[in-house]
Amino acid sequence: MRSLGMRRADVYRCPKCQGAITAEADRLSCSCGAQFPVVGGLPRFVSDEGYAGSFGLQWRTFARAQLDSASGLAISRERLFRGTGWPTSMKGEWILEAGCGMGRFTEVLLSTGAEVLSFDYSAAAEVAAENLADRGAEICQASIFEMPYARASFDRVFCYGVIQHTPDVHLAFQKLVEMVRAGGHLAVDVYDRARLFFNARYRVRWLTKRLPKETVTAWARRIVPLYMKLAPPLHPWNQLLFPWKDYRGLYPGMSRADEIEWSVLDTVDMLTPEYDSPQYARTMRRWAEEAGLVDIAVRRGGNGVELNARKPT
Repeated sequence: MRSLGMRRADVYRCPKCQGAITAEADRLSCSCGAQFPVVGGLPRFVSDEGYAGSFGLQWRTFARAQLDSASGLAISRERLFRGTGWPTSMKGEWILEAGCGMGRFTEVLLSTGAEVLSFDYSAAAEVAAENLADRGAEICQASIFEMPYARASFDRVFCYGVIQHTPDVHLAFQKLVEMVRAGGHLAVDVYDRARLFFNARYRVRWLTKRLPKETVTAWARRIVPLYMKLAPPLHPWNQLLFPWKDYRGLYPGMSRADEIEWSVLDTVDMLTPEYDSPQYARTMRRWAEEAGLVDIAVRRGGNGVELNARKPT
């Protein structure tokens, strides 16, 4: 895993006071007295994974499953550009990715030529750094509620698959808005509350989120492939009855092995997080309006509700 490098230390700010950061061999320091270790080449602005521990285990287990460079497909690339409407070339722009996981969207953002800063609350940050060690991303472990960057300093802020898994979805959204510069763009998604009744996972999560994450993962590795062998592909209707995913036939060109791996992965992703709080599309629009954003576009797509907006100049 790469080391921090003094050249990039100035991209960070103290998450406590917003003060400038100085880099030493094994830590980052602020004049307010706060110190943050650099462990395994990664700046750590949190002491543990907190509520996001399930994602650390998940992305260590499925470290490369959803990388376009691993699958040979453009699934993540197409989802990002379809959802955000952003250009494929953003050279010279600064992009913040909140909640990078193992780096599936980080890889795509880096391909645009932009300067990309990414973080994850969980140990998935380590996996992303390993996956993208030679791509030029600056990755750290941090909380969305105390991001270690200067506020209002990014041309674009991207956050997919994250805020519904935080203890305060609205506050997480507000924190993302704070990071967007005047005239900059925000792209965020969240699970759709209007579809909550139609997904069987919400009838079992009360139990599965309390079980050992390794147990749920082992269960998914047995049950999901067996289901895919015996039952016809019925996505998305199968989720009315069964709390697991089935990717058969969704992506032309995807191998059967990858269909199984993605199905197991997303089953674990559905059943193990501590928090899972979908929101209505109208709620997301209201939050954007209250935050003073403009050019607000909210639609159902991707994994639920996608919001794109701009901070006025």
